Amino acid sequence: MENVEYLNSLYQVSEIINYLSPELKNKIPKKLLTYFEQNKSKNYNWNLDKTKSLKEQDLLENTKEILTMIYKEYLCDEKEKLEIEKVLIENEINYQKSLSKKYSSDVFSKKNRVSVYTDKTSNVELLKQEESIFKRIINKIKSIFKK
Repeated sequence: MENVEYLNSLYQVSEIINYLSPELKNKIPKKLLTYFEQNKSKNYNWNLDKTKSLKEQDLLENTKEILTMIYKEYLCDEKEKLEIEKVLIENEINYQKSLSKKYSSDVFSKKNRVSVYTDKTSNVELLKQEESIFKRIINKIKSIFKK
């Protein structure tokens, strides 16, 4: 089964497309419009507030993504398409950087290094080799049986 939030997003997209001018609506492939109509949530109730802009509407994240794709692929000109691509690439880079910071490993940081040999001309550093917990348990068991 498909995700309920996704189906609700299809409902929102369908409602927004209903308010497009016929010229813009005709630029969107009929197959896509049919997909939205057939797969949108039947139980979701959301109304577009005509007094507010799309930015001010209470849109789901998936709805924003779908609308961006529709606008980029079917409604905008080439110049706008390039600008949107640039923004999407920048957003992806920023997202990947945030993930990298969030899940970064400090394996190669200074605190894990030990100075082994110091010479007047060079300083050689090695990484500490820490055993995993499983390796330590296995070694402990082996040492017990060796005795």
